[in-house]
Amino acid sequence: MAKKQRMLVSMILACGIGMLVLAAINGGGSDQDVTVTQNPAIDALIPARESEILRGDRIGIDLADGYKAALQIETSDRQTIQIPANQLDPNFQNNLGVFSFRPGDGQVLEVLPPQSNCVTATYWPLTDPGDSKTIRWCFQVT
Repeated sequence: MAKKQRMLVSMILACGIGMLVLAAINGGGSDQDVTVTQNPAIDALIPARESEILRGDRIGIDLADGYKAALQIETSDRQTIQIPANQLDPNFQNNLGVFSFRPGDGQVLEVLPPQSNCVTATYWPLTDPGDSKTIRWCFQVT
């Protein structure tokens, strides 16, 4: 009987470990970012958290009407770079409430460094610029 009990306990432990591995692989939840979906000021992060993007891709934040933002990037080589307001894409900003930056010639960054980079967006309502908040997210650059 002791041998059967040990086999049963071993099988239960193996199933439990297998379930933990599956939960870790699947992430155990939805892919929605709660800090975005529950924040009426933010429509989307560009790119989304933990996304993988190319070195020349756009970064930024999509805000609800009536908000403005400033962007700062923390690069994988440990630089913190404030994106000048005049380097944010004015076409998106003026028409869609998207405050974004694309690296390139003449910009503060010609390309995003590879590996993990993070953006901090400071945003505020146009009616009360003193009421600013920040959100930070990271992504991978290949």
